[in-house]
Amino acid sequence: MLIISNLKNAIRSISRNKVQSFISIIGLGIGLGCIILLLALILHEKSFDRFIPDHRNLYRIVFGQSALTQYPLAEKMKEEFPEVKDFFRFNQTNSIELRNPKNEMVRDRNFGFSDPSVFKILGVRLISGAPATSISDVAISETTARKYFGNIPPMGSVLQVKLNDSIINMTVSGVFRDFPSNSTLNPMFIADIKLAEKLNMQFQKTLGDYGNERNSSLNWNYSEFLSFVIVDKNADSKSLAAKIGKYKELMDNKDIKNLEYSLQPVRDIYLKSENLGGGRFWRVGNASELKYYEAISILILLISALNYILLTRAAISERLHELGTRKVFGASERTLRKEIILEANLVAVLSLIPAAFVIDSGISFIDTTLNKTLSTDIFSNPAMWLLLISVVLFTGTLSGFLIGYNYSRIPVDNLLSGISSGDSGSNRWNYSFLMLHFTIFIILVSGVIAVSRQIKYSMTGYIGINPENVLVTRLNTDELRKSFTAICDEVKKIPGVERIAGGTFIPPFGNYLPVNLATPEGKKERFDGLIMGEGMIELLGIEVIDGSSFGPYKPGPPEVLFNESSAKIHNVKAGDNFLAFRVKGIVRDFHAHSLHTLIQPMVILQQNPDRMGLIAIKTSGNNDEAIIKRLRELYNQISPDEIFETSYLTDDIENFYGQESNQSRIITAFSALAAILAVMGLFGISLITISKRKKEIGIRKVNGASIAEVLLMLNVDFIKWVLVSIVIAVPASIYLFSKWLERFAYRAELSWWIFGLAGLSAISIALLTVSWQSWRAATRNPVEALRYE
Repeated sequence: MLIISNLKNAIRSISRNKVQSFISIIGLGIGLGCIILLLALILHEKSFDRFIPDHRNLYRIVFGQSALTQYPLAEKMKEEFPEVKDFFRFNQTNSIELRNPKNEMVRDRNFGFSDPSVFKILGVRLISGAPATSISDVAISETTARKYFGNIPPMGSVLQVKLNDSIINMTVSGVFRDFPSNSTLNPMFIADIKLAEKLNMQFQKTLGDYGNERNSSLNWNYSEFLSFVIVDKNADSKSLAAKIGKYKELMDNKDIKNLEYSLQPVRDIYLKSENLGGGRFWRVGNASELKYYEAISILILLISALNYILLTRAAISERLHELGTRKVFGASERTLRKEIILEANLVAVLSLIPAAFVIDSGISFIDTTLNKTLSTDIFSNPAMWLLLISVVLFTGTLSGFLIGYNYSRIPVDNLLSGISSGDSGSNRWNYSFLMLHFTIFIILVSGVIAVSRQIKYSMTGYIGINPENVLVTRLNTDELRKSFTAICDEVKKIPGVERIAGGTFIPPFGNYLPVNLATPEGKKERFDGLIMGEGMIELLGIEVIDGSSFGPYKPGPPEVLFNESSAKIHNVKAGDNFLAFRVKGIVRDFHAHSLHTLIQPMVILQQNPDRMGLIAIKTSGNNDEAIIKRLRELYNQISPDEIFETSYLTDDIENFYGQESNQSRIITAFSALAAILAVMGLFGISLITISKRKKEIGIRKVNGASIAEVLLMLNVDFIKWVLVSIVIAVPASIYLFSKWLERFAYRAELSWWIFGLAGLSAISIALLTVSWQSWRAATRNPVEALRYE
C-alpha cells in the first residue's frame, strides 16, 4: 500500500510540473536512447563469429601480414597434422554479373567460393539441397533465392554467371540461411572453391600486356585464399603454426619464403585485422573506435543523469514549502528520499518512450554511416536487456538518491521559509558542470569543422592532376577492349568531348600497383606503378618537365615515364636507358593515390590500345548526358551482355575518404546531442540560479534598474564560465585534431577561426538560453518577487 501511495504521489508530482517533467523526460530519453544504442553497438561488435559452434578452436591462417594463403595449405595440414580436425578455404568477389529470370544482366555482390565444409564448420544451416561440389553448382542464400526466384523453389534452376568474360551456367544445388549479421564472412552465393581460379585470372587480364599469364592459381606460388582450420582443443596453436613453415620449401618465390605463418583465433578476426592484407573478403571492425564508443556512452550517461538532476533540483526548489509541510506532518527523511527516488525512476522509465525513437532511427544511422550490420535482433540477446534495465535503474536511482539525500536533510524551518542549504557549494558544482558541457561542445564543434575542412581539402587539393569533368568507364570484355580505338573515334565526334584516352588504372586510385623493372640478368628495381595509354597524361593535366609523354603505341623495347621522385633517386633524365627500358620523359610529381600517403617514386608504363582496361573522357561539363548516352549505345552494340557503368573521377576520389566522412557525420551527430544537452543543462542551472535571485532582482528594479541592466547582470555570470570552457577546450581540440590529422600525409592547417567559430557558437547558445529566462525574470512585477520574502 505504501508503494502504491508513493507511486501516486510521484505521478501527481510529474503531472503537476508538466513543462519541467516534459523537458526532463525528453532530455533523459535522448541520453538513454544514445547510451542504449551505443551499448547495443558495442555488444554487437564484440559478438562477431561467436555464433560458430566451435569458435574457440577455429583459427584463420595468417601469412606474414596477410590473411591470404596458398590453395593447398589447409588441405595439406588436414592430411599431415592429426591436431587439425577440419578445414575450409574461402575466396570472394564483391561484384559479379549474372542474368536474372527476366533475361537481364544485373550486378550482384558477395559471390563466394568455398569448400563444402564451410556450412558445417560455421554452423550455417542449409534450408534445402546441398553445398556446391562441382564448378557447375552454386548454393545461394535465402535472400538471394527470394530475389531471383520469388516463391518458386530454386533447386535445380540455372543461373548464368559471368566469370572471366565468359558466361557459365550454374545449377542451384542448395539454399542456405543468411549468414548472421555478426559474421565476418557474408557470402550471398557459395560456389565450389576450384571455380575461384577463373576469378583470379580476371585481374591478370585487366593488366593487359603486363598481366601474368599463369595456368593456375591453385598451387603453392600464389596466396589468394582465406584458410580456416579447426584445431584440437588440447593442441598448441603456436607450435602448429611453427610446423606449417616447412611448406615454404614448396614455393618458388624467394621473397615470400621469408614470411612466417601464424594462427589467428576466429573470434579475433573482426576487431584485430586492421593491419592485415586481403580485407576485401570479410567485414572488419576497429578496436580503437570501440573504446571511443565505450567512453562516449559513459560520458553521455553522466551528462544525461546530471542534466536530469539539475532540472529536478530546479523543480524541487519550487516545492520547498511542500516538503517542509510534509515534514511537519511526520514524514521522515527516509520517506522523502524514497519518494524522490521512486519519482526519478518513474521519469527514467517514461524516458524510454523518446529513447525508443532515438534507438530506431539511430540503428539505421549507424549502419549507413559506419557501414555496420546492427539491427533490432540485438535485443533478443539477454545481455542487452540486462544492460538496458541496469542503465535505467542506475540512472533513476542515482539521480533520485542524490536529489533526495540533499533536500531530505534540510531543516523544517528552512524548507518552510524556502531556503535550501549549501547554495554556495551547489552553485560551484552547477557552474563546473556547465563548464564541462560547453568544453565538450566546443571540442566537438571544432572537430566537425576541422574534419570537414580536411575532407574537402583531400578531395580538391591534389597536386599535379586535374580530376574535374573526367568520366571513366571500364572495358570489361574482350570485345570492348578490342574496340577501344573505334569507341574513341566515335566519342570524339560528340560535342563537349575535349580529350579521350585509355589505361589500366586512372589516378588517383586506391591500392598501390607494385611494378618491377628488370634486366634479362635478373637485376630489378621496384616502383609504384601506373599503366596508361597515349593521351592520358594530357587528359589529366600532368605536367611533363623533361622529354615527352607517350606517342602512338609501337611494339618493341618498352618506353617508360618517370616522376620527379624516381628520376632524382635514380639520377636519370629523358632519353636515358634504365635497366632494359628507355626513359621517354619525366613528369611532375602528382598524387596517384589518396592524400593519406606521400607521393612515391613512380614509373608509368604504356598500354597496348587493344588491351585497355578503361576509357577516360575529359568533357566541357555541358553535354555529359549526351556523351554518356552515346557511350551506352556503343557498349550495347559491341557487347550487349555487358552492364554499362560510368562514374566521375571526382566521385571515385570521394570514396577514398569514406571513413573520414563517416567520422565527420558521427562527430556532427554527437555535436548536435552535446548542443541539446548543453541547452538543457543550462536551462536547469539558470532556472535554479534565477529563482534564487528573485528578491535581488525585485530590489534592483525597485531601485531603478532597467531590464537591460538586469539582463546583463544575469548573463555575465554564465558567459564567464563559457569563456573558461573556451580556454580549456581550445588546447584540447588542437591536440586531439592534430593527432587525427597525422593520418594524412598532406593536410589542411588548423586555423584560429575554427576555434573562434566554435567558441562563438557556444556563447550564442548560452546567451539565447539564459536571456530567455533572464528576460522573464527581469520583466516580472518586482512586487510579486518581494511579496514572498
